Amino acid sequence: MLGQTRQGTLAPRCNDARNVRQVAVPGGQAAVALVLPSALPESTAMPNSPRCHRAPCRTVVALGVFLPACAWAGPAAGSSQNALWFALGLAFALALAMVVCRHLISRAIASPVSWQGYAAAVLALLVLAPWLHRQSALAGLALVVLLAVWGMILVARMAGRMRSLLHDHEQARADAHQAQRNSERDALTGALNRGAWRQRLDQHASDALEAQPPRTLSVLFLDIDLFKLVNDSLGHGVGDDCLRIVASTVAAELRGGDVLGRLGGEEFAVALPGARRVNAIAVGERIRMAVQQHCRVVGEEVVELTVSIGAAEWHGSAESLDALLDRADRAMYTAKHSGRNLVVADSAAAVAS
Repeated sequence: MLGQTRQGTLAPRCNDARNVRQVAVPGGQAAVALVLPSALPESTAMPNSPRCHRAPCRTVVALGVFLPACAWAGPAAGSSQNALWFALGLAFALALAMVVCRHLISRAIASPVSWQGYAAAVLALLVLAPWLHRQSALAGLALVVLLAVWGMILVARMAGRMRSLLHDHEQARADAHQAQRNSERDALTGALNRGAWRQRLDQHASDALEAQPPRTLSVLFLDIDLFKLVNDSLGHGVGDDCLRIVASTVAAELRGGDVLGRLGGEEFAVALPGARRVNAIAVGERIRMAVQQHCRVVGEEVVELTVSIGAAEWHGSAESLDALLDRADRAMYTAKHSGRNLVVADSAAAVAS
């Protein structure tokens, strides 16, 4: 039987269900349905890491100041021989750091030609250090300083290549993230596509069952009334504009966490996590009234769009998701056959999970 339903009082912003009808929907053919997340703004750019990028450069600058200072502070502190050995030790440490970086970072950052020559020069200077100590410590110190400058130049080049690789890596991640988002979206309306919707629905159902106590889950199916007539009389361009404005209008009426999507053609669906049937009815009524109010004119054409909506609450572990979608789909077609521009709720009562 058809009859009036009570106003929904449990769903946020759900304050009008006066034109809602609920029926016992007869059995019917299972339909493929798509419940898509609402098209909320999402950041597509991957965050940069300027601190990580600047760290190698800061290290190079610090070495550039520290090495010469240590080298020339040696004579003032004691003897030029001590300064020679101290600066030589720092140069050797720099060469050792390059060897470690070579093995940890890979050839993409430091080619063997760049660091092997420097390492060979440091080893040669270590071999000649006793002789330089006897002949002229200042001359040895000058060679060490030149070697340290060479090492800092190599490190600066390696740091630049590292920054470039990090930037390319982050850009690749951003591109992959954007490609994934694009693959999940309906190109016309921006709603999620079929596969993305099913993943969201499965996840919401799993979360609902795992919660203690188990949470509820409801679904709305929406169909634009007489859409084929709009397409045939005003053209597909106007029809596409109608789909866009309906999608944006429906998304604006959803609660946080609700999931909107386009099933195909003029059909849309909404998943309502945490909502019972009375909440789904109230949300559906709010959507119905918003479309009727805001989708009267599209461009320069008067179209007076309306939607027929079917609502169903999931029975939890006692029912498959396909059965839930089938009940919502049949409720929607009952709304269309009962005069259109209606919200019809499936009358099957939910059972405890």
